[in-house]
Amino acid sequence: MDAELVVRFQKGEETAFEDLVHHHMRDAYGFCLRLTGDPSGAEELSQDGFVLAYRHLKEFRGESSFRTWLYRILLNLYRDRIRRRSREEARIDVLKRGDERPHPARPAAPGAGQEAVELEEIIRRRVAELPDRQREVLVLHVYQGLDYRAIAEAIGCSYDDVKVNLSLARRRLREELKEHLS
Repeated sequence: MDAELVVRFQKGEETAFEDLVHHHMRDAYGFCLRLTGDPSGAEELSQDGFVLAYRHLKEFRGESSFRTWLYRILLNLYRDRIRRRSREEARIDVLKRGDERPHPARPAAPGAGQEAVELEEIIRRRVAELPDRQREVLVLHVYQGLDYRAIAEAIGCSYDDVKVNLSLARRRLREELKEHLS
């Protein structure tokens, strides 16, 4: 379906891009939310990603799926923002960590107890604390459902790098969550 929509857009049918956005907006936002931990930042990042995808879709060659290509765009935008923020913080040499508000937990499934809500929040925080590459690989695989090859394409690394980072992320989370899961 995506490949057909891309071809239609490349032939001048603007509404095909709207269909791509409708098809991928929820997953793109969820991906950005897991990267940023901030709903407004995730919304801005996902919107910027779609704007960039729109601008460059005529150049898209279909060497990967549209979904993988979109995740790569989103990830690159996110990394650029992190680098830019780091440079700005280094320039002013002031880190304001106390002002950050925690991301509100996603509502638990109906009937879920308070323990489930707390565990979900703990998992969200632990995932956010993973090193960048481990977090990116884990989010793309577990939450976005990409296979190892698609992840490698999306983040620009080797298949083996994906396997190693996913293994490290899982091991680290298992260790850090051991007390909460027993």
